[in-house]
Amino acid sequence: MQTLSDLREILGKTMNGVLEGKYTVDQARAVAQVASEVNASARLEVDMARATDGDYKGSGFIEVDPKPHVRPALANNRQ
Repeated sequence: MQTLSDLREILGKTMNGVLEGKYTVDQARAVAQVASEVNASARLEVDMARATDGDYKGSGFIEVDPKPHVRPALANNRQ
């Protein structure tokens, strides 16, 4: 598992596996608990990106294409 998309795919397969009887509810619960910890780690990356005004590149787990932060121009017509 390298990306958030990979995690979603695993969770989807696990859900289908439970419905098809390939996995027990306990096995699915274990997968969900691990996914929860991975998700918490991803939240930390988002928080770090916010705290650094988008300069933090992250691990690549969250698939984003960082764009330069452009601040709006100040109005020239202040009175």
